Amino acid sequence: MKNFSDYKRCFTFGCSITRYRWPTWSDIIKQEIPSTYNFAQSGAGNLFIANSITEANLRYEFNKDDLVIVMWSSISREDRYLDNTWITPGNITSQNFYSAEWVDKWYDARFYLLRDLALIESTRQAMKAINTNFHMWTMTKLPIVPADQYKQSKPDTDIQELYKHTIADLKPSIVDTIYHGQWPVTPIKGHGKHSQTADYHPTPKGHVKYIEKMLPTHRVTSNMTEYAHQSEMKVREAKSFKDLETWWNEHNNKQSRL
Repeated sequence: MKNFSDYKRCFTFGCSITRYRWPTWSDIIKQEIPSTYNFAQSGAGNLFIANSITEANLRYEFNKDDLVIVMWSSISREDRYLDNTWITPGNITSQNFYSAEWVDKWYDARFYLLRDLALIESTRQAMKAINTNFHMWTMTKLPIVPADQYKQSKPDTDIQELYKHTIADLKPSIVDTIYHGQWPVTPIKGHGKHSQTADYHPTPKGHVKYIEKMLPTHRVTSNMTEYAHQSEMKVREAKSFKDLETWWNEHNNKQSRL
């Protein structure tokens, strides 16, 4: 078994499944690798993620002593870089960033599948070339596109054949692995724009289980599981998102002073 502490640094990439209002798999790994850098952003698509990996590699020069993990996002996301800021509004079909007319005219899941698999394959080849410890996880079952999202009734079997080695390196998604294909439901009373009465992001308990599934050759320590357990209790006890945000901000401020 390999110890997480054997790595000098860890770099993590993704969307809100990787950086959220409570600890994720990245934060749990950080308990054993203090030099963990989380480049995830809520709502991020795979264009933002691929760009983040390239920029981080240029700045930090990944090497054989590093652990690099990316959790690829949904293909139905569109990222934009405007005024020196990345805008990551999330899924095109469920946000107000694009009009219904734009979505109806321009959205074609097959295009986004082609785009994202090309980004993922380019990243995979780059990481292989520098011989770092690179792992590709997924938020959802990436290569599969629902038939009703195609502009034309054309299957994606040709795409999957072309990118078969890329797809083979993609680990099963956290939703399929831990939650049997159903997003988890955490009852938390929202506030303001977050007025829903439940949150559908995996909680710390699910994240530590996912680490165990995805990295079976690595030792998940009691320090990691206890951190996940204590964080899970905080999430379950929260009465609102505001309570969670206050706790998480205080926690991060305390960690930054250590």
